[in-house]
Amino acid sequence: MISIIFPLYNERDNVVHYNADLFPIIDEISKKTGERFEFIFVDDGSSDDTVEQVNALTRTRSDIKVLVHQKNSGMGTAIKTGLGASLGELVITMDADLTFRPVDVEKLIEKYRETNADCISGSPYLEKGLMEEVTPFRLFMSKSVNFLYRMLLGNGITCVSPIFRLYRRSVLMEMNISSRNFEINAEIISKLLIGGKKVVEIPVPLLKRKYGESKINLKKEIKNYILLLYRIFRTKYLHQEWK
Repeated sequence: MISIIFPLYNERDNVVHYNADLFPIIDEISKKTGERFEFIFVDDGSSDDTVEQVNALTRTRSDIKVLVHQKNSGMGTAIKTGLGASLGELVITMDADLTFRPVDVEKLIEKYRETNADCISGSPYLEKGLMEEVTPFRLFMSKSVNFLYRMLLGNGITCVSPIFRLYRRSVLMEMNISSRNFEINAEIISKLLIGGKKVVEIPVPLLKRKYGESKINLKKEIKNYILLLYRIFRTKYLHQEWK
């Protein structure tokens, strides 16, 4: 089984389209690959009717789990909650707004079967034209953050911050993940690389959000990313514990 974890925060405008934009695509991938999937939706203290909309989906599908945080605790906390409830040997993490396409889940699985890596990570930087829908400011911020991570980690990974990945669940369960917010994705891949785990990238497009608004608090995330960069430097080059 493969567990797909979706952190949700005020995403009802996206959830109401899942019967058209998500489930049929994953069901088709299931038929082609022979893999079983479970969908784990973690509502992170939404103030709209996201929970009600997700619960409505469970009336027609038996492969959905719904977990609810009573207050907003951050993407990282939601992913960790979803991981704790997952049953799959493999785990995929995805954005609720589907800015990384569900159809590319098949590419993650194919590359995993080919390489048997600990992590297959989607990157819109591997080929030209994969970020055409991204706004110039967001593109600048993304390139800046990922450049700094690549410099510190000292490897060929092109993209460190995106959520769209497939992991061996056992590898994640062995890891002490401290991040509570969007920087969790950078923390996980950094620890995998520093720990000598095998990480393989595949090219995938990053699209603009169709419904709703981004929940990123820019000032907060910049602060978190700077702290994470410091932790990477201290762990990799000063050989200190990750704190």
